[in-house]
Amino acid sequence: MKRVTPVILAAAGLLVLVDIIGALAGQPLGFPYSPLGAVSVLVYLAVGVLGCLRGSLGIGIVAAALVGFVDGTLGPLAAWLVGPGPVGQTVTEPRVFAYGIAVVTGTAIAAGVLGALVASWLERRRGIRTSPTVVSQ
Repeated sequence: MKRVTPVILAAAGLLVLVDIIGALAGQPLGFPYSPLGAVSVLVYLAVGVLGCLRGSLGIGIVAAALVGFVDGTLGPLAAWLVGPGPVGQTVTEPRVFAYGIAVVTGTAIAAGVLGALVASWLERRRGIRTSPTVVSQ
């Protein structure tokens, strides 16, 4: 897990920063907040790939889930501190906040599974090609 920790921290920091930038640019510039969700999904996918390559399939999925949980909790809080946040709600609505955390974490898990499976498949293909024995297909 030591090899995956920097990936988790960097990805979580990047996504919290994206939330802050989205909150700051949203109101004065009229920038729509929703396209930033695609950036988050791509980051979750990349964390799943890198976690699988540096650890295992399970570690890639757990790493993406951790990044999603941090993004779902700290991202909106940071956005609310600097601006109106992603949906302009107050932090005192716990059900909405909990639902958002669950959705973001679930999305991160789904993207992490996809990324980890792709990395695992690529790793197996590379292992077959570099194997000293000939494998007939």
